Amino acid sequence: MVNLKRAAEEGAGLLAMIQDLRDDATFMLTPLQFVRALIEAFGMPLPEALTLLEGLGPDLWPLVPAAEVDRRAETVLSRYVTPGV
Repeated sequence: MVNLKRAAEEGAGLLAMIQDLRDDATFMLTPLQFVRALIEAFGMPLPEALTLLEGLGPDLWPLVPAAEVDRRAETVLSRYVTPGV
């Protein structure tokens, strides 16, 4: 499976991480599985992981501008990621 934490540390935005999971044949991408992957990768609580679904449709494609989705996610993920590690 894709290492979401490493991807975030390397500067990937939320939508890039979703695309990496979408491209991973071993991962069934659903909103629930995505939230589970976030919790496991970053150790964040469920309510915080759920906030990362805001602005995404049930297929995890953005419903708002992509930059807005990534900006919101960066605010949340910055508490769990050390950039450039």
